[in-house]
Amino acid sequence: MYSPTQLSGPIEVERKFVPGPQFEDKLHRLGAKLQKELTFRDSYYDTSDCRLTLGDVWLRLREDSWELKYPPQRGTRGLNGASTQYLELSCETDIARRVSEELNIPCPCSLDLLELQEFASFVTKRRRFDIPPRNGSKHKVVVDLDTADFGFSVGEVEVLVETQEEVQSALKEVEGICKQLGVLSDSPVPGKMSTFLKINRADHYKQLLEAHVL
Repeated sequence: MYSPTQLSGPIEVERKFVPGPQFEDKLHRLGAKLQKELTFRDSYYDTSDCRLTLGDVWLRLREDSWELKYPPQRGTRGLNGASTQYLELSCETDIARRVSEELNIPCPCSLDLLELQEFASFVTKRRRFDIPPRNGSKHKVVVDLDTADFGFSVGEVEVLVETQEEVQSALKEVEGICKQLGVLSDSPVPGKMSTFLKINRADHYKQLLEAHVL
């Protein structure tokens, strides 16, 4: 049995929304500035029996860089009401350690040695906006407007924090921004991944629903 280790990384607090007409006008009224436009491919990997994603652990290759997202506290889920919170890792060594712990196997020297299977791959066009700190907040608020190549569009309001103690204030800040933008929803808004799986991998999608990951 492999004992879990503490891995450091930012905690992503996020809320998805459906952007309506003239949404960017609302962003500009809040002082938001277009930071950049980019296009990238995400490819997601798991075991044949979906052990990572059923544990709410999401391993992806974004272009040429590995990234991992998982709940900050073990035994919990990243989805919290209509918001999500995930720890993010971008160091391949840390990612390999965390994945090996989840799978209860020796840590490989390279993720390629795990022989995981790709279960999703799609291209996203993103417009990223920064909203200046408000009401004395020190948090940077980012708004992403994404369009995936399988015909799905979604928006995300995101705040990154360093500690679990900051999560609640970040959640309130994200909700406040969504309310000002007129996109606050009481129920979760589907993201790119869940929509891709629902369309293309119905069995995998059903398993994640039954495990209360989605």
